[in-house]
Amino acid sequence: MPFKWNGLFLACCLGVSALLASPAAEAARKYNPGHYVALLRSQDSQAYMAASLKPGVKGLMKRYAWKSLEPTPGNYNFSEIQSDLHWAAAYGVRLVVMIEDKTFVPERATPGYLDSYTRKNRKGGYTLLRWNRYVVDRTQRLFRALGRFDGHWAFEGIATQESALGLDESVLTQNGYTPEKYRDAYLAIFNTASSALPSSRIFWFMNYFPRKQEYIAHIAGAMASKGLVLGGPDVLPDDKVLKEMAYPFYEKFRAKMPLFGQVEGECYSHLHKTCCYPNKYWTAPELFRFARDKLHVDYMFWVRVPKPTPSDAQDWFDALPVIENNPLFNQ
Repeated sequence: MPFKWNGLFLACCLGVSALLASPAAEAARKYNPGHYVALLRSQDSQAYMAASLKPGVKGLMKRYAWKSLEPTPGNYNFSEIQSDLHWAAAYGVRLVVMIEDKTFVPERATPGYLDSYTRKNRKGGYTLLRWNRYVVDRTQRLFRALGRFDGHWAFEGIATQESALGLDESVLTQNGYTPEKYRDAYLAIFNTASSALPSSRIFWFMNYFPRKQEYIAHIAGAMASKGLVLGGPDVLPDDKVLKEMAYPFYEKFRAKMPLFGQVEGECYSHLHKTCCYPNKYWTAPELFRFARDKLHVDYMFWVRVPKPTPSDAQDWFDALPVIENNPLFNQ
């Protein structure tokens, strides 16, 4: 479907989504819930992948910078994904492919031909202007090309980075941002991905939607029957903003689509802000129970943080007993 900025396009996405994906088609999609290890960029070799295969681990999520997948327009290099899928199949685990288009360090994740469509963000990295028509078109083309992996046994699906853009309001305005454009961009991209990957999953890392938080529900509602898995990058039970703005979507969509949560660096050092806990920080078992019982997750991603920061906090190794002892938490 061509990408259009008009009401007809939005109506097609929102009003008749049920006609575009039958329950039978959704049931045919891969669904391998459980614990997944999310690899850091500095620890994503197949040696680290092998070291991450602990009891109870269902699969891995690995980041692939867009610039490594499409060095020049339309010239795709998926050799690393192909190799990783071959490896994953040999070890009997699943792979979620995360496409990086945003960074938190002073380098771009996107191809050089998209440099003029990136802006510096508040974290010191670069954010792609995801709502731009040309960017949407190039993203759709990339996802269509990734469709070649849909039939691979080990390929669980693709993941996008967080919906938060990390750009100042002035930067958004100067670059023509509106929440409607951003919403329609997601709908166009996800519809393309759903068609290109008819038996796989799309993991949407949502947290904040600039200027119109309720559009997260609009997008999730339109895509619930079309392979989307809804979740976020932070399991932070005592984070006031997330509790108000992002966590309610888990309850809203718990019976309508699969859900996921991710425990990452700051989660392992998340301070208890309520009384009566014996520990200073939220422990890995406590984070897991919150994600399972309050966020109702089906997939749980544990970022492979190798050592605690600060030294008395938790890290990935503290999660290993949780993973081993709760392999069927979603059932």
